[in-house]
Amino acid sequence: MIAELKNCEVLAMYDVRGIQAYIFKSNVAKEIVGASELVRQIITEGLDAYIKTLPCEKSKNYLTKWKNDDPEAFLKDSSVEMQIMFIGGGNAYVLFRRGEECQNVNKFLAEYILNRTYSLSLAVAVVKKTENYSEDYNAINEEMRRIKASMPLSMPMGAMPFMAVDSVTGYPLTEKTREEYLCTEAKLKREAFPETEDEKIFDNMVTEKGDSSTLAVFHIDGNSMGKKIKDKMQKIYTYGDAVRTMRALSIDISDTFLETVDETKKYIDSIAPRVKKDTSHKLYREIIAAGDDITFVCNAKVAIPAVEFFLRHISDSGEFSACGGIAFFNSHFPFSDAYQVAEESCSMAKARAKEKENRGAEDKIGNFLDFQICTNINASDLKSYRARHYQTEGELFLARPYYVDTPDDKVLNQKNEKYNISRLHYWENYFAIMPRNKAKQLREVIPMGKNEIKRELSFLRSRGYQEFKNLDEYKVWYDALEIMDWHIKEEQNENNDRTSE
Repeated sequence: MIAELKNCEVLAMYDVRGIQAYIFKSNVAKEIVGASELVRQIITEGLDAYIKTLPCEKSKNYLTKWKNDDPEAFLKDSSVEMQIMFIGGGNAYVLFRRGEECQNVNKFLAEYILNRTYSLSLAVAVVKKTENYSEDYNAINEEMRRIKASMPLSMPMGAMPFMAVDSVTGYPLTEKTREEYLCTEAKLKREAFPETEDEKIFDNMVTEKGDSSTLAVFHIDGNSMGKKIKDKMQKIYTYGDAVRTMRALSIDISDTFLETVDETKKYIDSIAPRVKKDTSHKLYREIIAAGDDITFVCNAKVAIPAVEFFLRHISDSGEFSACGGIAFFNSHFPFSDAYQVAEESCSMAKARAKEKENRGAEDKIGNFLDFQICTNINASDLKSYRARHYQTEGELFLARPYYVDTPDDKVLNQKNEKYNISRLHYWENYFAIMPRNKAKQLREVIPMGKNEIKRELSFLRSRGYQEFKNLDEYKVWYDALEIMDWHIKEEQNENNDRTSE
């Protein structure tokens, strides 16, 4: 910290870097769930841990219960040394009476996070507090962007040539259990696994072992949250008004998304019997639920219904919208890669949602979802992957991402009708009752180009399938055919031709 900040009031911003990658680095359920528990409230837990090191008479002047305390305590009471203003978007904003004490906290937090997680790092931005909150907020966000751009990605010391290493992380093995050797990071994650949960939590989600041992990761992210905050705050300059407004907005976002998460869980429970006879185990596990950032692992067949339910219900109030990405994978596929695919799919959905012609009144962005089946996929660039594997005659044969209707918004619904997910569902249901051999044949023909598709459609119509009239629907057909084993559907009849009805 520069010397001029040590003896003045400062505003600090904290951001733990690489949380998602940290959680999904492992393929072991116990470590993934344990990691999600470790990072859930790590900033506030770290601040509380620091306060416990202080004398009792001094600790009362450090305020971390930001949802309940007086938002103007720091401004009105000079004895308050530290106060969390609010936490939003994964970042914590904290006021300090003295920059020197902020520096002490920063050192403690960095060590605390390292000891708790082994490999996560803390990004901290600090600016001098003025009387103009708007300028300070812009300044600290600009400072954080600068710090992240120049901050080296610090990693724990790697293994020496003579050391045994963890096959996933590459870190040295430091612990021995009855069954295996572990690196320190894996040990910490496993220690954080809740005692109330089953270590086979992901295995219990699958419909059955073998061909149906399929899972999905879905990632949901709110749309235009930065713009919403900016619109709310652009005319607020004093700290008192700003803190109250930002707290109310952060709580509103968090509560709305978490309430929708809870409703989505109930919905998945309600459809579980259609997926699996044994419903004693949940078909999902929440991994991240922080504000508008939501990530679940679930049974593959509930993924699309769950994300669609979430997106439709997040817009019930008309104020919020979001996009979702789904990665379908076999339970032996690397979780880290699956998460990246889900995140990339969400980005693809956002890209379509933000296209000017797809926006509603006042530039409102709608709810979109995308999905991808993971095989041998390079998750770092889904767009390029699709260009290589899902393109023929210079054109993608995919219709996704799809639009999920927004309640009472006729403008958005009309503009995005051509992307409406109801089109996918129509053909999902159609192919579910079509002879499987014919459905698979159509799926294999579509990548060959339009001439081959036309020949196949002529054959299908000759067999009584008159619904195949509009060639423009072939992209939706492919989407529906590709996921016909990855969603809830009726039992298929292998040999039922229309001509024999």
